[in-house]
Amino acid sequence: MQQREFTLPIERCPMCGAVGTFHVKGRVDAIPYFGEVMSTSLNCSACKFRHADVMCLGEQKPARYEFTIASEADMLVRVVKSSTGTVKVPKLGVTIEPGPASEGYVSNIEGVLDRIQTTLKLAIKKVEPQKRKRGNAVLKKIHAIRGGKLKAKLIIMDPFGNSAIVDERAKKRYLNQRELKSLKTGPAKIFERAKTA
Repeated sequence: MQQREFTLPIERCPMCGAVGTFHVKGRVDAIPYFGEVMSTSLNCSACKFRHADVMCLGEQKPARYEFTIASEADMLVRVVKSSTGTVKVPKLGVTIEPGPASEGYVSNIEGVLDRIQTTLKLAIKKVEPQKRKRGNAVLKKIHAIRGGKLKAKLIIMDPFGNSAIVDERAKKRYLNQRELKSLKTGPAKIFERAKTA
């Protein structure tokens, strides 16, 4: 995988105004079967603001990717998830929709499951016993999926086409208008052109 890194000089933090504390780092990767992807990381050591995102540098159409996780080896399948991507694992009853602070990442299926597991562990600490029991059942399913003992589908949908499951076994199709309208877009907004009469 080819890689180029860069740093941008930003004098003042756009959030708190501190001088010399804001840093922007980025990397451009050439990902097989997907194209060039730029990962960016922004952070301020003064106010602790941080944000990360991933975007495709080529033109992409709104897309849906689906992959059946069937073995331990599938944990290594590459995943590109932008700040506008929606992640679903129906077997776990999990849907992760983008919000205003949504971040992107380049990882693998194991990394996606790690994120779900970490969030779930935090959430079940603060709920009543019945919900904690359901949460623990989902954690057991995650463990079984990782070990190849339970099959599960991973679905990623992105209205801007900046997310993908990068494997020749992944099923890809373009999103239809109904699906596009139902997706949240995170920090980005989709603007429709006004129709002229």
